[in-house]
Amino acid sequence: MANENKKNVGVFLARFQPLHNAHLYVIEKALQECDKLVIMLGSSNKRDMLRNPFSFELRKEMLKASLKNKEDLDRIEIYELPDWSQESIKEDDAIWGHYFYYNVVSRIGQKRFSLYYSDSPDVIKPWFDNEVKDYINLRLLERSKIMNGLSSTKIRNALLNLTPEDKQYLKQYLPPAVYNNVGELRKLWIKTIENPQSDFSME
Repeated sequence: MANENKKNVGVFLARFQPLHNAHLYVIEKALQECDKLVIMLGSSNKRDMLRNPFSFELRKEMLKASLKNKEDLDRIEIYELPDWSQESIKEDDAIWGHYFYYNVVSRIGQKRFSLYYSDSPDVIKPWFDNEVKDYINLRLLERSKIMNGLSSTKIRNALLNLTPEDKQYLKQYLPPAVYNNVGELRKLWIKTIENPQSDFSME
């Protein structure tokens, strides 16, 4: 791949359950630093589950609706990244790392990229062994330091309770395209809590 060093590709791995403003912060940061951004939407094969209540299609739709700048949209590609095991199964970090890495490389057509990650650095660092780690520039933006530790878990809790304070919290930290669908998201979340589906993996 002779031209692999000529394009600075950023990759953002996230689930967006649901999308919130800290996710958009990472996306904006990556677009400032990279020629192109690939968003790997994780757990794409899961829905109606306590950790993954919202479908891939809904998450992708909310993401695209929240990215209003056409120039930014032209530089962004969104791909599915299915989980390859059940939540209850402890995955080998390096095996998962290779699965993720080769999924990305097959999409972008080059070995090198910058990986943007907003969870704890301790989670991601064991993923990449010597075979692949030199090809990846890790850009670790800890969510605990972004917007008062904003997380999808906090958003889902606010969706469930929906007190006046929760409504204000959601309005402050959700993109307008997501906030405008709070009623539908709440219904889906309550339905999931009342009847959560068991974990599954792709056939």
